[in-house]
Amino acid sequence: MADFKVTHLDADLDFDSLPYWDVVIIGAGPGGLAASLTTAHRGLTTLVIEAKDKPGGQPQFLYADKRIVDIPGFPDGVTGEELSERTYRQAVDALVQFRFHEELKAIEETEQVEHEDQLKEVITNNGSYLCRKVIMACGLLHFPRRLPVLDALESKKVFYKMPRIGDYEGQRVVVVGGGDSALDAAVMVLERGGQVDVLVREETPVGKADTLQRIEETGGGVHTSTEIERAEFSGDQLALKLTNGESLLCDAAVVQIGFLSAKDTFERLGVRLNDDGSIAIDAYYETSRHGIFAVGDVHGDIKLITVAWAEGIQAAIYAFKEITSPYWLNEKRLRDHKITMIGEKITQAAAAQKAATKKR
Repeated sequence: MADFKVTHLDADLDFDSLPYWDVVIIGAGPGGLAASLTTAHRGLTTLVIEAKDKPGGQPQFLYADKRIVDIPGFPDGVTGEELSERTYRQAVDALVQFRFHEELKAIEETEQVEHEDQLKEVITNNGSYLCRKVIMACGLLHFPRRLPVLDALESKKVFYKMPRIGDYEGQRVVVVGGGDSALDAAVMVLERGGQVDVLVREETPVGKADTLQRIEETGGGVHTSTEIERAEFSGDQLALKLTNGESLLCDAAVVQIGFLSAKDTFERLGVRLNDDGSIAIDAYYETSRHGIFAVGDVHGDIKLITVAWAEGIQAAIYAFKEITSPYWLNEKRLRDHKITMIGEKITQAAAAQKAATKKR
């Protein structure tokens, strides 16, 4: 049984004239979209801020054409693009508002209080927004690492995400990187009649062994302990000189060498971080700053779409309860803390009794 009744926001609501938002969500990936649906369906005005030009997060950015097979309800799999479009359409239908091409810079406390909530000001590179609650769902890794030797070409043949099928079908492609994303990209080229060379800086690729085997068995070349030393144009192709002395001609290059961490952004927010640079949260997905929640890759060890969905929904419900029942979460925290303390005392007493018994 649902824990709420879907509340439809007024379609005539002038969102541009709102004095403040109930919830601002940072990131339009799986976790952010799930959170936005949950808050909007509970009648909260919801704004999603996304640094990229479209929603979807990593499923859209990294593997738009790849079929994802581990999501319940899609027995034949679903592409990252289709999944992103479906979820985004749901959010738009629920009157969630979006701002694209906006990168988070800071979240400041204000002196303004509305319904017992001290409003926060979310500051981006393009403006600022007052709100009651914030949900961080921007991912632990923000932007792809660049390869200067290829960037110097300023070529549309260099990609930092898997290009559309029509951009590489039947062509010769160089994939730079040895992780799962790079190996998956190589497989996709081969499946569409293309030729592929994978350039791996390390001695051994770190991606899945069965994917690597598949590449080699279907005619893909894997060059380990090598990097691109020089790059230039040769007609319509890219001419690459490798550090191992080899030369390659290709129609396109796909770079998959990891992402830059969002740790610097997190540090600016003044929230407590874990040792690995991710955001520390409590049992209710709230950070060390009251009213700021965090879901998905920003804190989690299990980086799955379904996990991000679940966490986005839970954090949204906790934010909703804080807004509609201001004392609910604090009272629940206090009760849980007391239960924890009782458990610790029982454990300590049992340990002391065991030690005393041994001495007899």
